[in-house]
Amino acid sequence: MGEGTRRLRVRAFVSSWFPVLVAALAVLALAGGWAAYTAHAAPGTTEERSERAHWRVSGSFQHAAEVTNENPVFDVGTTLSNRSTYFTSASPVLDGRYALTYTGLDAPDATIDLDADLVVRAANEEDVVYWTDRTPLDATSADVQSGEAASVAFSLNASRLAQRQSEIQASLGEAPGSVEAFVAVDATVEGTADGQPASLSLTHSLPVTVGGDTYTVGPAQTSSEPMTTTETVTVTNDYGPLWSVGGPFLFAGGVAGLAALGVGRRRDAFALSDAERDLLAFRDERAEFDEWVVRASLPDSLRDRPRATAESLADLVDFAIDSNTAVVEDPDSGTCYAVTDEMLVAYEPPALAREPQPDPTGFFDGRTEFVDAGEEHDGSAVASDGSAGGADDATSDASGSGETPEESGDDDREETPRPQD
Repeated sequence: MGEGTRRLRVRAFVSSWFPVLVAALAVLALAGGWAAYTAHAAPGTTEERSERAHWRVSGSFQHAAEVTNENPVFDVGTTLSNRSTYFTSASPVLDGRYALTYTGLDAPDATIDLDADLVVRAANEEDVVYWTDRTPLDATSADVQSGEAASVAFSLNASRLAQRQSEIQASLGEAPGSVEAFVAVDATVEGTADGQPASLSLTHSLPVTVGGDTYTVGPAQTSSEPMTTTETVTVTNDYGPLWSVGGPFLFAGGVAGLAALGVGRRRDAFALSDAERDLLAFRDERAEFDEWVVRASLPDSLRDRPRATAESLADLVDFAIDSNTAVVEDPDSGTCYAVTDEMLVAYEPPALAREPQPDPTGFFDGRTEFVDAGEEHDGSAVASDGSAGGADDATSDASGSGETPEESGDDDREETPRPQD
């Protein structure tokens, strides 16, 4: 046969699914072309928003309390600084300072305004404020350069703060939430950014909690805040290798596949002839019933029996199963037989299947002769008429040639099955 069964199956597949293959390749080519065009010819642009920091301000609190009353622990005049807890009886006055530092690379001069207040209020956990009492402490304004700081000082008496809270609660009665007090510093920074006026406002606080004979300070609620501007930049889209490399490959593959299908269709290279279809059908049957087929050569004595022809290999296998016999495939012609005592049923494979197909391995070179087990006697085949002419012929042939049967090698005629695909 001019081409293998595998190639025939490929042709049959292409012929049956030709419209689907054309559509699939067209989609691949369009997708690849679009991806290649997008990645290389028209990548397009997008607008990206970016923030740029021009300068920054950072706030901090410092606090201390001088011991003014006699006590057995601290000497009068001692300054206790940056403690979390102070004793009201020993050092009732808290002195503090808030500083706001202005920094930035090549940052222009700026003006900082600071206002410090003592805030007493009632609020709940959700920061809902029910009442507020605000007392100014101090205020300042300063022009600063990068690296400099503006500061404001404040002072409060913890005993008076506790008294003020009690007076407000007594006046208003029991109110929801809890009473809290803190020093709040409102800061405003006036500067420039990219040559344009820029302003930044923030509030930092220092909680002060009075309870019993002590008062607790902090922790301070401060932060570092940048002055930023937002600019929009137009950038070209960047595509990865899936688009930039995979797109052209998909396009080239799709176009090449469509061209191959077109040329093959024009040359009628995919359509199968009736003989080729019969061959594929036979190969399928042959593979399906391989376990029922024995490859061997029938002696002429069996070929003389009454002969019937099966329409298909499946029919022949069914007959062999019903007759409790094997299916014998002639290695020369490829004809399959089912031998019974009364008749010989044969199936002729398609013409293409009967063409010689050499064994690619070269492992099997001999032939296997079919011998009916019921007619085997002393190693010689018995003819259908009961004569043992096979052995005599072998002896006379060997004698005429001056060789014994063992030397002539005629008794070794085993053959390997031919490859089916």
